[in-house]
Amino acid sequence: MGAATKLSFEEFRALQETAAEDLRYELDEGELILTPSPTPRHNIVRYRLRRALTDFVQANDLGLVLDETDFRLSASAVRKPDVAFIAQDRAKDIDLDITPIEGGPTLAVEVISQSNLAQDTAKRCVNI
Repeated sequence: MGAATKLSFEEFRALQETAAEDLRYELDEGELILTPSPTPRHNIVRYRLRRALTDFVQANDLGLVLDETDFRLSASAVRKPDVAFIAQDRAKDIDLDITPIEGGPTLAVEVISQSNLAQDTAKRCVNI
């Protein structure tokens, strides 16, 4: 088995800028991960979770809720959780016009589908 080619953050970012809108990439320890488009069921669950979390966060002025947003966790890791909450004290320092957001969210939510592999899910939980 050959060694995987590692990408720098700059190479990853350039790839994202030229990729088709329906392609979703993440970067894991320099390794490019192409994630499949979500199913309609996945999107319904994500929307309902985001809506409920957003309603609660706004009602209590707790911060910011985002979906499908890139977070740069390290020099060689960029993750895109389905839903993310960022606490108010951190949210005020985020430039909403720049992606990825530096650092992880306060809370990351991943909708798990039947097609998700257990080891991939566990790795995402550790990284985010």
